[in-house]
Amino acid sequence: MKRSSLIYGFNPHALCSAGKVFVPVCITPKELGRIGVPARKVERVMQELSRLVQADPTLDEPVVLLGLARQIAAQLL
Repeated sequence: MKRSSLIYGFNPHALCSAGKVFVPVCITPKELGRIGVPARKVERVMQELSRLVQADPTLDEPVVLLGLARQIAAQLL
């Protein structure tokens, strides 16, 4: 096995989020799909939105979260 495949063979974000509890957000994965977030990125966008809501509880409104989700999805795509 090559060393590079060992290093790059796992998701580094999985290690960062291990053991963390995410606050549920008021947006469903179906709504994220409607705004163009691919199914493979929905979980990551939900984690980022949860992190933002934990940092600032005033962001927990559907309109605000959809705008943030669009920006996060644009960065991830």
